[in-house]
Amino acid sequence: MPTYLYFGENEFFLTRTIKQLKTHTLDQQWADFNYTEYPPESKETIPQALSDIMTPPVGSGGRLVHLPNSTLLGVCSKEILLQLESILPKIPSTNTLLITNTHKPDARNKSVKLLLEYAQVQEFPLIPQWQTQALIQQARTLADEVGVTLTTDAYKVLIDYTGNHTRLIFTELEKLKTYALGKTVNGDMVKELVSESAANSLQLANAIRLGNIAQALEFGDRLINCNEPALKITATLTTTFRTWLTVKQMIITGCQDDNAITQLADVKNPKRLYYIRQEVANCCVNKLKNGLKILLELELMLKSGVDEKLALQTQIIKLCS
Repeated sequence: MPTYLYFGENEFFLTRTIKQLKTHTLDQQWADFNYTEYPPESKETIPQALSDIMTPPVGSGGRLVHLPNSTLLGVCSKEILLQLESILPKIPSTNTLLITNTHKPDARNKSVKLLLEYAQVQEFPLIPQWQTQALIQQARTLADEVGVTLTTDAYKVLIDYTGNHTRLIFTELEKLKTYALGKTVNGDMVKELVSESAANSLQLANAIRLGNIAQALEFGDRLINCNEPALKITATLTTTFRTWLTVKQMIITGCQDDNAITQLADVKNPKRLYYIRQEVANCCVNKLKNGLKILLELELMLKSGVDEKLALQTQIIKLCS
């Protein structure tokens, strides 16, 4: 099938699959002649790309035409739609049309409907940070690929430090393999070698929710040491507390409509509601309301020039109490 539609927020897997397709399609000696990438900024991009995809490759190997983040996935003119409808069934077997996008295309668009008829579609979703077990499973798969063995606690520490940054996870696993020299990597090795990313705001929120002051302060320090802006940390905490409060209040009022809850709580991924219900099961509404007040105080403190680390530590202790 000469047409491919790849989309998703997981840049690591998306980029890697594109490279694999290029390797499979192109003869490296003729790649400069037969690979064309058309940026979405130009108005002439699509007509040029559609003309190019019907052109036989030069020399040996195939031709690959790549349209990243293409406007072809949006609302297209009648002329483009007619041209697309005519070309898609006739693309030479030697040629490959690749369309990629970071977000899921809107299947209601006529151009997308056409592409879905002819294209081989593959999605590369980014696992949410709150799906810890899914992230650990992904890390296990990548570790098998890299050829390094980790203990169960090592995987937990790795995900604590890297969050859902797939490329970072892969890079750190390669580093651990070099260090381990065939031995099993434990949690202490990960703590010693892996660079922490600024992916711990949700972990900080959960530590606060559980009233674990020591762990919450540790996560707060990690974030500051990773140069994560305190105002950004505060914004994440505020959003999390607001979501918890909204869901908790709707549960208390007896609302059973998950769609209504996700919409009012602004939960982008409906599947997350199951986890939020568990998180707020033992939460007190008044404590969540008070938490939002404390976070507002924190925001005002930070905007007035108070030392970031001191302000964050002070308010974390209040939030945990």
